[in-house]
Amino acid sequence: MALVGADRLPSARRTPGARVAFTPYGQRARSFGGMFAIHFLLAALAAFGAVTAPSAAWAYLALALFGSMCFGLLRTSPATFLLFVPLLALRITEFISGAAIEGGAFMIETNITGRATGAFTRLLLIYLLFFLTATFVVEAAWPRLKQLFRDAPTRWQPQGKVIWIGLLVVLGAATVYLVRLGINNGFPLISHIDRFVFLHKIDSPIYSAWLTNRPVLVPFIGALACIPGYRLRGVLILVWLLALSVLFGEKFTSLLMILSIFSIPVGLVHIANDRSIPTGAIGGISLAIVVTTVPAVLIAYGALTNFDHAVQRYSDRVALQGQLWYVVDDKYLATSRLDDRALGADIAAWMKPGEQDATTAGTRFGLYYVMQPFTASRLLGWAMEGGTGFVFSLYPYLLMTMGIVGLLIVSSIIAAFHAFVMNMLAQTIAQGNWIASILLGRMMSSLYGGYTTGFLWNFFGIKNLVTLAIALFLVWESGQRNSRVRRMTDALARRR
Repeated sequence: MALVGADRLPSARRTPGARVAFTPYGQRARSFGGMFAIHFLLAALAAFGAVTAPSAAWAYLALALFGSMCFGLLRTSPATFLLFVPLLALRITEFISGAAIEGGAFMIETNITGRATGAFTRLLLIYLLFFLTATFVVEAAWPRLKQLFRDAPTRWQPQGKVIWIGLLVVLGAATVYLVRLGINNGFPLISHIDRFVFLHKIDSPIYSAWLTNRPVLVPFIGALACIPGYRLRGVLILVWLLALSVLFGEKFTSLLMILSIFSIPVGLVHIANDRSIPTGAIGGISLAIVVTTVPAVLIAYGALTNFDHAVQRYSDRVALQGQLWYVVDDKYLATSRLDDRALGADIAAWMKPGEQDATTAGTRFGLYYVMQPFTASRLLGWAMEGGTGFVFSLYPYLLMTMGIVGLLIVSSIIAAFHAFVMNMLAQTIAQGNWIASILLGRMMSSLYGGYTTGFLWNFFGIKNLVTLAIALFLVWESGQRNSRVRRMTDALARRR
């Protein structure tokens, strides 16, 4: 079943210009609220069971319940599912890691063997509250977004060539630079160099900027794939970006992020025209991702010369996604806690762009603050020197500095803020306000950086707030009668 195009009627009873009857917000809230209530109850029972009868089975149940919540969200609030599908995908990898850890996996970076503690059943409760908060915000804005996305491909049609040429120029320039980089230093996929080792080896700010800002391009690729006459080109650009990423050692999580962000405009056009997203399509896409990425990862780990060693490296890697939450939950779990020194240094950095750097922050707060108690000094020093570190450190950081109560409050604020940013990104894409879309796409990339590194400036730092303010101004300006932004966009479209 096609997921793009607004040229087909969702129902024979509706004329092309007819308004869609919206389900009242209260009715939608009861639907997704009931789904979350059931999952909260089951997750609470699992958390209680994990304490009274410790077993790795509870971590596997947490994984199953999170997957069930994802499908429940797909049915009760598909807009939230689409806007948050990149984060949902990342969280699934974290729960897969958690099941492996509580099943006894050895975490090579922290030098700890996992055991059943119930850490990931508690994490499930936290994430359920996060996505419930986000769903309330998204659903409040969905009626307006639905109207915008119903005819978005028609609105994008005059600008299709501009988007196509822009993507060709950016990807072409990136390819030339990256191929030259690979020729001089080796391609990680072919030479089996770990991508973080490669990043540290070349020490290139351009390469680092490419990795950080690459997700900004992906919503434009998704929009291009929705425009009649450009759909194949959009898919080819996506394949090009994925191939380039695989060549430079990107693993399952990074590729999953790209595909998830691509699905946002594609899926929103689909559901805005009253077409549901088939569960089978989600399963098929997930299977395709696994089939294409796992072999690429194994090859990057040297499977062509030593398959057993590559499989072992891959198994070790799986356990690393959730290791920080596991070790912090085991040592620092408390209802309330306040590390005012770390939080004070963190908040002070929000208004100082020059201090918003991992190596500058050091072990005072954020990523290396979390890593320090669990990481050998040599490994920590190497990570700090290269500006790298362990993944998914935000929630461990919040737990270490604020305890469960503070974590839940800040997590809910972040959920609402993330939902607002994604709503605005979707709105600007639907309206064809491409400058604002680029700014908000950069904000989206920063938010995901915050989940990974634990630095709160990725959410509330002055650079992000100024970027958001400029984007909101452009949205307001484009709605004015004599909008310069709209005239500029129309002029570019006429030059095609």
